[in-house]
Amino acid sequence: MANQELNSVFKRVVDTASVEFYLISDTGGFVYVNQAAVKNLGYSEAELLALTLADIDPDFGPQVRQCWVEVKEKGNLHRETTHQTKSGQIVEKEVDAVCITLGEKDYIAAFVRDISERKRVEAALRESGEQYRDLFESAGDLIQFVLPDGRFLMVNPSWLATFGYSAEEVEQLTIVDIIDPDCMDHCMETFQQVLEQGRVDKIDTTFVAKNGDKIMIQGAANCRYEDGKPQVTRCIFRNVTEEKRLQAQLLQSQKLEAVGRLTSGVAHDFNNLLTTILSYSELYLRRLPDSDPLADALRSIRDAGIRGASLTRQLLTFSRHQVVDVRVIDLNSVVSGLSTMIRRFIHPGIDVAVEVASCGEGRVLADQHQIEQVLLNLAINARDAMADGGVLTISCVEEVLEKVEFSGFENIEPGRYVVLVVSDTGEGMTKEVQEHIFEPFFTTKPQGKGTGLGLATAYGIVKQHSGYIVIESAPGKGTTFRLYFPRVEAPVETAVTSTALEVFQGSETILVVDDEPEILAVVSHSLGDMGYTVLTAPSPGEALLIVEEGGEKIDLMLADVIMPGMTGHVLATRVQAADPRIRVLFMSGYTDSMLEEHGVSRTHANFISKPLSPGELALKIRKMLA
Repeated sequence: MANQELNSVFKRVVDTASVEFYLISDTGGFVYVNQAAVKNLGYSEAELLALTLADIDPDFGPQVRQCWVEVKEKGNLHRETTHQTKSGQIVEKEVDAVCITLGEKDYIAAFVRDISERKRVEAALRESGEQYRDLFESAGDLIQFVLPDGRFLMVNPSWLATFGYSAEEVEQLTIVDIIDPDCMDHCMETFQQVLEQGRVDKIDTTFVAKNGDKIMIQGAANCRYEDGKPQVTRCIFRNVTEEKRLQAQLLQSQKLEAVGRLTSGVAHDFNNLLTTILSYSELYLRRLPDSDPLADALRSIRDAGIRGASLTRQLLTFSRHQVVDVRVIDLNSVVSGLSTMIRRFIHPGIDVAVEVASCGEGRVLADQHQIEQVLLNLAINARDAMADGGVLTISCVEEVLEKVEFSGFENIEPGRYVVLVVSDTGEGMTKEVQEHIFEPFFTTKPQGKGTGLGLATAYGIVKQHSGYIVIESAPGKGTTFRLYFPRVEAPVETAVTSTALEVFQGSETILVVDDEPEILAVVSHSLGDMGYTVLTAPSPGEALLIVEEGGEKIDLMLADVIMPGMTGHVLATRVQAADPRIRVLFMSGYTDSMLEEHGVSRTHANFISKPLSPGELALKIRKMLA
């Protein structure tokens, strides 16, 4: 799933949340507000974005500049304040905020709740009589009275609804029964602090409902004394589970963006290294007889380089900066080739059955590396669903779908499909779980055992290939994923081999421009072996001088896209202005988004990806010069 799509999903979640959300700049201006903020303050979205925090929060708003350093150091902010609506009404609010970085700018992401009701309840608890009882019964916050020994004296209806207990069951519980074991020590220390000191104004912890769900709560507690002895603690809590989840998603999307940026940079440097490894190993393999022991060593080096290139693509797929290399592939061959790797990470208690046709009838238009990533994700999920052993079956079949068969499909188009089927005999899924499994960050695995990104990534890749996913599952009956890819009639495209170096020779003059000395050396070496006259320039400026001086008749310029001082796209424009006859071939190891920022698309005919393979380069140049 692309970052843009991930951001769109997050925006939809935030806009449907009942709590207000604000993204605030260091000057106090609103950069983004959700629909709850618009509704509660009474402004239109455009009006609210034209205001600053000082316009709605007269107390804290003017202080935001002075507090900015403190918020950045602490990383978060919790405070109670008041907001003024468009109509002039003053509303009590509670703010939880974190400092985040988007791009190169710092912002405060604030979740704001109306605590007017809670304040009314707190006031009511200091009173007696029917008025207190009504508020206690109708309050949306969770109210509990607990005796010093931990037994519950009283809880309100909202508490019962949240935790799923009946009033009779609560009489048999103690505070220990609802505390998350991971928070036990902290909660008991806080409870003792309330008994000894009489009040704790901020409690932030996790309880456990009757059905096992973890409920994150925030609130405050005080203690009533008689003759100096504690009699009962009175607690008012809010269920903040949904808000904490939103905060976690916001931080997670930031982490993914950071991982994506880091991976993109590493991929560029790694692809340059792989160009040197693959090119020299291929070139010197041609000079050695197959029987030479060094030939086997060079083949091992070349194959390791190819695996390194594949690993880089997988990293980019994970970080959603994937490089798409679409060609006609045989899905049967892909499954067969990956079956050995799948068997390595499936524990011995699981039988793996792979059923594919031997003939090339599973032809689809796809990026093989992305399809392999999808298959690995599904196999890993199947393994995790069969902790006690079982059978994992992977197969490829061809299906022709008619409209009458579409009752179980998601608006699938009629036609011929190659279907990748991954089936397990594991624990299966309920209908409720199936409705959410492709959502980012959704996972049923224990904390630390899954990111909730595997199936979301798989779904995005399948959709990118104009495909469909159909799930068949039930608790205790295993799960089957059926991935439908449109079948194509074109022949399978095989990778260009070293024989291309013999077939696609040339005698033209080529100018190579790259700021990496190793790339200049290996590419000029490769092109020289193909018969070309090679000129090199370590910078765009020097390349332009060579062209403008006109001392050499240049037929083609092979230029890196991103270089210091001038991009390859700008260089190409100036070179062709000086000599329109010169053809331009771009090369880069950066990702699609980086290339598009610099005016180059990977889908254009005048582009070749790093790591450069001598065979691919030879074929591309001959096509350009034909």
